[in-house]
Amino acid sequence: MDILIKNEAGTAPVATAQSDDANINVNDLHVTNLDPTGLIILNSDYLVGLDDGTGMVGRTCIEKNGNTATFRK
Repeated sequence: MDILIKNEAGTAPVATAQSDDANINVNDLHVTNLDPTGLIILNSDYLVGLDDGTGMVGRTCIEKNGNTATFRK
């Protein structure tokens, strides 16, 4: 599924990514193909959801390695 990552306030898109997780509601959402990678900061908060803007949930980036990351609810 295609993922949209917005700033903590949800006012601006920060990055896009893809996920092979079963659904957007998993506790730890694993994403790949993060673009751009430099705007995602470890231990920072974001609104993460589907690329059409639905399912947006506050999450914290708990792991980042290159263009992959994990966001926890």
